Amino acid sequence: MADTQWWQHAVGYQIYPRSFFDSNHDGVGDLPGILTKIDYLQSLGIDFVWLSAFYPSGNVNSGYDVTNYRDVASQYGTLADFDRLVTAFHEAGIKVVIDLALNHTSDQHPWFQAALADPQGPYRDYYLWQPATATVQPNNWQSVFGDSAWTYVADQQAAYLHTFAAEQPDLNWRNPAVRHEMVQIIQWWADRGVDGFRFAGVTHLKKRTDFADVTPATAYYEDVADTVTLLADLKPVLVKNHLLAIGEAGGIDPSTAQRWLDPATGFFDLLLEFDHVHFWEQATPKLPVAALRATLSRWQQSLEGTGWNTLFIENHDLPRAVSYYGNDQGEYRRRSAKALGMLYLLMKGTPFIYQGQELGLPNAGFTKIADYRDLDSRRYYQRQRAAGVAEPQILSQLALRSRDNARTPMPWTHQQYGGFSDHEPWLQMAPGVAQINVERESHDPHAVLPFYQQLIRIKKSVPALRSGRYELIDTGDNQLYVYRRTLNGDNWLVVVNMSDQPATTQNFDLTTSELILTNLPVDAASDDRQIQPWEARLYHWRRLE
Repeated sequence: MADTQWWQHAVGYQIYPRSFFDSNHDGVGDLPGILTKIDYLQSLGIDFVWLSAFYPSGNVNSGYDVTNYRDVASQYGTLADFDRLVTAFHEAGIKVVIDLALNHTSDQHPWFQAALADPQGPYRDYYLWQPATATVQPNNWQSVFGDSAWTYVADQQAAYLHTFAAEQPDLNWRNPAVRHEMVQIIQWWADRGVDGFRFAGVTHLKKRTDFADVTPATAYYEDVADTVTLLADLKPVLVKNHLLAIGEAGGIDPSTAQRWLDPATGFFDLLLEFDHVHFWEQATPKLPVAALRATLSRWQQSLEGTGWNTLFIENHDLPRAVSYYGNDQGEYRRRSAKALGMLYLLMKGTPFIYQGQELGLPNAGFTKIADYRDLDSRRYYQRQRAAGVAEPQILSQLALRSRDNARTPMPWTHQQYGGFSDHEPWLQMAPGVAQINVERESHDPHAVLPFYQQLIRIKKSVPALRSGRYELIDTGDNQLYVYRRTLNGDNWLVVVNMSDQPATTQNFDLTTSELILTNLPVDAASDDRQIQPWEARLYHWRRLE
């Protein structure tokens, strides 16, 4: 019998195809390149991959302005390449999840082109239009990029809605025809062997129907109470094909997540919520560890028995975790990368690793705006300059927050361009790839990569770390994150110092415990109550206090 909840004991790995491996010498990663690295993913212990957008696109916003949902962009390969890749992954025992952007298409998509060509035709209602003039927008609604969410079309005296870029018109999810189109697309990919979908931007699907002004100006899509009702038509095709449904769900609260994850009335199996990863925005001069502790614990406790957590600290839209949670300088880069891995991966839920995270890759370190390719980063730069902000200040902010920080090419070797390509890559490499690369890490037992391999093996082999209850041990400070995992009397303790200073705690007794894994050399001090900067320890706790 098939394991219908296989994802509850699996580890996922997100691949950003453009930056993973270039097989055809053009500086851009591709699907055949991914195929050559399956053995690497096996050695890491990966059970499924999530492939970020690879569809034909207008290439305005990282491939998420799709022009054809049933094809592969030529820069990434062909449908035949995709089929070979899925077959090879399955032969290796690895499932395949792909992205599907539900909220919008490209303005070059045939549906939108038909809507422009025939305002009275059926495709007009695939999108959201309102009367407008060249000087008067329908309302004050604002896109996530900070400009108006409306683009005026002069010959039609109307404007269309776009929550993101103007080249990404929003779909009208209240139109049954749109939902039917998506059902057909899901089935088409299921027939090609995919095992699931990560549905992008689901919290943007439901819009206000009165088109009134709102405060704040992005609140027109924030009423998500019945979003899953808009998705109900898609559920039968997912169930019939035993497909994993992952929702990108920024902005929801745990009670909404409980409803969305309910097997009977919800829609999703996993949700990527962003409460914890927003702390990087406030992480100067240091990460608010106490707030992070409270937020992660709230999600762990809220979904206990009612849903299943998704565990992640990086993806293609975030800076590198070692740079915003940890310390990417000197000896602390490696140590904090390991500490962060232990911190999140051993919680209750399905862990996701983003490419390069398992190496402790830092932020890109770009020093001029010409280095950036990300639409959001470039627009932020333009808005800030227009507002009179000094260029050095803007570049300093982008160095911390840009999405390009996570999109630098994957370093495989110490060679030029990190072995990613023998051609200049589409985006510069992250700093230090001569030392931080798969080849070097694979041969260094003290590197970040083998530590991740150990974490994954332990996670999979210990029932308490897979499905045991999570319990926070609140140390009341702004340094330590300590929690317990317990199942049927088997108890495990995770202790992480998330700071550059030693920390001491009296909140737990280690005398009856066995140290299983640490990111520091094991010696007489390994059970010391003083926890070194960025030290992480995993104990098998013999008894409850």
